[in-house]
Amino acid sequence: MKIKKNRYQLVDSKTPFFYGWIIVLGAFLGSFAGGGMQSFTFGVFLKPMSEDLGWSRSTLIGALTLRTFVTAGLAPFLGKYVDNKGPQLIMVTSSIAGGIACLLLTQVHTVWQFYLAFILVGLAGGAGMGGVVANATVLKWFIKYRGRATAFSTMGNTAAGAILAPIVGLVILNSSWRMGWILISVIFFFLLFPVSTLMVRKPEDIGLLPDGAKTQSEIESNLSNNKKHITDKSWTLSEALKTNTLWILTFSMLIGGVGVASVVVHEFSYITDHGFSTGVAALVLSVHAVTASCGRLVWGFLVEKIEVKYCMAILYIGCAIGLAILQFFATSVFMLLLFAVIYGICVGGHIVLSNVAWADYYGREFVGSIRGFLTPFTTGASALGPIIIGLIYDTMKTYTLAFNGLLVMFLMGTFVILLAKSPNKIHHPSE
Repeated sequence: MKIKKNRYQLVDSKTPFFYGWIIVLGAFLGSFAGGGMQSFTFGVFLKPMSEDLGWSRSTLIGALTLRTFVTAGLAPFLGKYVDNKGPQLIMVTSSIAGGIACLLLTQVHTVWQFYLAFILVGLAGGAGMGGVVANATVLKWFIKYRGRATAFSTMGNTAAGAILAPIVGLVILNSSWRMGWILISVIFFFLLFPVSTLMVRKPEDIGLLPDGAKTQSEIESNLSNNKKHITDKSWTLSEALKTNTLWILTFSMLIGGVGVASVVVHEFSYITDHGFSTGVAALVLSVHAVTASCGRLVWGFLVEKIEVKYCMAILYIGCAIGLAILQFFATSVFMLLLFAVIYGICVGGHIVLSNVAWADYYGREFVGSIRGFLTPFTTGASALGPIIIGLIYDTMKTYTLAFNGLLVMFLMGTFVILLAKSPNKIHHPSE
């Protein structure tokens, strides 16, 4: 049995199944653990911490924004490191730092202590919780099955919302919010840490090939038979930056991401503002979350059959249709649920397609560097979008203008993404 030693673990290259699925599991658990400190799960802590500590909810949410910007700022460096050294050290460190941050959160009594803990999450914990590190690694292990692998690996966050959030809620209800953070620390230490030690940069490092292919000719045959213009010819960051396709993709993802993030944050308030009960709004949000999780699988399998730019165009049109239903036709619970299903399925695929696009068009070798370099732009826009929508609402006292703007952005994203041309159709710069 061929065994190759890496930094932290003896990695067996002859597992009874393709080792790439271990990499997918690691990325999933990273996203799952990270989901315990954001979005749905963080929302469970919002009210009890606000009431106990006497802080405003906006003060608490500000920590999430801080974490996002810290992690986004590190992304270019992390992406390059993953390409050169692999994800193992970062994810091992992340699992430890994330667990420590959770334990520190059990001891906070002042705002600065709370923010300091989330800076730690951003500096170390956020690095390996999905995002650039784990997702870029998954892209290196798959070509033919890249869509489904990315879909499964990114489902951790929504799974945290569906599984972890209710459990944490029960713990808080029967004990305290501090005990809730202890529970999440257990996930970091006892689930994420062990799997992090098994992470490997790319299949070639342990004598394997992408997708579990037996020979290089099998990979080449799969590439030549597909209709998607996938390339396994790797472009460096400097080479990719010189192509129009990269900036077209970035701009489209940027404006599309603003819409995706903004509606998610404001839909609950929008629904209640239009006379529906909080129970109905919560139901819509729940359906949205479930369908978003399912949507990742839908788009993950679909992008294996259809070129990624066409998938993204369809996705943005779907988002526009869903938002139009919410804004112009949501006069009943049925129409609200129709919005939740259509919009949820579409937004669930955004993170999948955004990851797949870079590897499909620019190859596996330097995908971490490319994705990491562009993350501050896309993530920053997604973080600022909900804030801008909130400011427009505060000024206008209505979401009409803001949501009309988001509709235009989705349509712009559709048009722009269709302008992208696969760079593997032209002479490769390094040749």
